[in-house]
Amino acid sequence: MAAKIALIALLVSFLLDAAPASAHAERLGFRATMIRRTEGASSINFTLAARQSRHRLSMLTSRLDTASSRLDAQTPIRMDGAGAYDMEISIGTPPQKLTAVADTGSDLIWTKCGACASCEPQGSPSYYPDKSSSFSKLSCNAQLCDALQHESNSTSCGAGGAECDYKYSYGFSDDNGHYTQGYLGTETITIGGDAVPGIGFGCTTMAKGFDSGSGLVGLGRGPVSLVSQLNAATFSYCLTRDASKASPLLFGSLAALSGSGVQSTPLVQDSVFYTVSLLGISMGSTRTSGIGHGVVFDSGMTLTYLEDPAYTEAKEAVTLQMGLTLAPGRDGFEACFYDEEANDVAVPSMVLHFGGGADMTLEVPNYFINAGDGVVCWILPACLL
Repeated sequence: MAAKIALIALLVSFLLDAAPASAHAERLGFRATMIRRTEGASSINFTLAARQSRHRLSMLTSRLDTASSRLDAQTPIRMDGAGAYDMEISIGTPPQKLTAVADTGSDLIWTKCGACASCEPQGSPSYYPDKSSSFSKLSCNAQLCDALQHESNSTSCGAGGAECDYKYSYGFSDDNGHYTQGYLGTETITIGGDAVPGIGFGCTTMAKGFDSGSGLVGLGRGPVSLVSQLNAATFSYCLTRDASKASPLLFGSLAALSGSGVQSTPLVQDSVFYTVSLLGISMGSTRTSGIGHGVVFDSGMTLTYLEDPAYTEAKEAVTLQMGLTLAPGRDGFEACFYDEEANDVAVPSMVLHFGGGADMTLEVPNYFINAGDGVVCWILPACLL
């Protein structure tokens, strides 16, 4: 039976803990920026978002199944398309500026290397190791090579052991349509204005299934992620309302949040994802059940998924309190209502209650939309996995 998973799209600033795993000192702080991919539109296309979120939910569940059953590979998660966030970084000496997807659902940092004739997409900038004085290949005996092999069973030895080759797949174990392939190395990576030497990454010579950008920055909980290599015991990011404006991504000492509005909830320790305990959901005056084994905060999800009984209880509370006629569902959104007069609908408030006493009050556009044709929808789709 497939392992169950619930996901929450990140809507406000959130502080995450990561296990230190490198020599870079925690006393340092780093500031990066992220830009949301909009594919020509400033607003979210919820039909597209629903389709892409369902696809990513399947992949997250696949990785969770793998980790739960202790099979050979913990499949990373495909991350591209509208709604994804690109991180601006520079690699090498002198720095070569690139944009790469920021992904909390996977660990490997990689970028297209050289001409990369077998890489998708074509046309995006590549990193050229022969133009950098700080690049060094990693051998099969390197700690990072061993860590990647242990995590994903994706490495092999090349050049008589002098080269650590990898093929890192995104998606299901039998999905050969989304992967990156190349060799591991170390480089100086510039984040904001700070140059950090000795960061391990993948120099990709073949990539398939990616639609834009130069690579991917893994921000997951594993030892090969950027978070772990920076020894950033904390990092945080805040997604701006305006898609045309950059969102800050902070590591280490700069990631500390303070003030009267800051709340915290502990991470579930035995999880490959950033998982927290959701104890309950309040829809207006009704408090419903939570998810006993946790929910995942994921940078790649535009929409929020809840498993039963939490989903059904929350949907029934919304339906009862809206007081409007139900409309046929669309795009997986089951709680849709006719509002033909385009009145200001009294939408019930929605609050997520997390472990540790943290309450996240969502703004109405985060969970209700005008779907057109006189219909409004509660945009938590049914979880069909």
